[in-house]
Amino acid sequence: MGFMYLARTPEEVDRLKRNWKVQTQNGARIDLLNRNELYAKFPFINFDDVLLGSYGLENEGTIDSWQLLSAIREKNLTLGVQYLKGEVEGFYFGQRYGTTEIHGITDDADEAVWRNKHIHGAYIRPEMTDASARIVRSNHIVVAAGAWSGRIAEMARIGKGRDLLAVKIPVVARKRMMFVVHAPDVPALDMPALVDPSGVYCLMEEVGNTFICGKIPNKEEDEKMDHSNLEVDYNYFYNDIWPTLAKRIPAFRNLKIKSAWAGYEDVNTFDNSPVIGEHLLYQNLHFLCGFGNRGMQHSLAVGRSYAEKLLEGAYVSLNLRKFDMRRLIKMEKLEEEYG
Repeated sequence: MGFMYLARTPEEVDRLKRNWKVQTQNGARIDLLNRNELYAKFPFINFDDVLLGSYGLENEGTIDSWQLLSAIREKNLTLGVQYLKGEVEGFYFGQRYGTTEIHGITDDADEAVWRNKHIHGAYIRPEMTDASARIVRSNHIVVAAGAWSGRIAEMARIGKGRDLLAVKIPVVARKRMMFVVHAPDVPALDMPALVDPSGVYCLMEEVGNTFICGKIPNKEEDEKMDHSNLEVDYNYFYNDIWPTLAKRIPAFRNLKIKSAWAGYEDVNTFDNSPVIGEHLLYQNLHFLCGFGNRGMQHSLAVGRSYAEKLLEGAYVSLNLRKFDMRRLIKMEKLEEEYG
């Protein structure tokens, strides 16, 4: 089951071709199909508004993210990695080496105190009844807390101080809802993993005409959603997903929702690209966050390259410097294409 992306305008066509070039250069076999070729291959899909489409044939597709995570965890255990479950409540600070302690009564003195601080660890509350937080010391701390990375950064006064501490980590929790539907009229074995230009997506969950549907909202749609809870809004499916899906694939007019769930994504509200790298003041505090809906795809490459950076002092196999905090300081958005 390969992914299908569609382009409706000349601008979308150019973007689709650029993405196709990147994929093929990295070993994926992707077909570019015009409208007539799309109809010949997928006659049950409506391509009337489509100029060009791409369809994956080899070395691309879907993966079970939970199985991948479980496999990584089990492998890490065999390598001696220890997992400690707990909640971060703050950071443990000490005096930066080579600086003197500052005493004063003005706001400037308070800010200077923080500029001379160094992070020596974190306060962690274990998952135990009536347990209190205790210090876990470390020379380096990597914040890979997903949707809560921005909140943890604030515990180190990042985004709440002056100068370098005035720049926040713009990563917030954004709710995404997925719906499992049964559509008996859809030719399941011929159905691609469809990503519509509107953001609506649909892929087969299991043999038996069961599909997972959802939508990647644009910025305006995202701002209108209630992200304060993980309650599933079924009206979102009926109003924003189903009409688009049924228009693109008429066989989806006959469907029944089997189940649904919601989860949080770590969205970078600045430029929708990841934040990868050390903080410019607390240089032993590292951030790997803001991946949005691409966390699974990027996880292996980012994990390896940043582990090399921590061990060797520099990137080795993959240079990710363009994703660091400098662009946040300069207010220069990183315009990456992800689909």
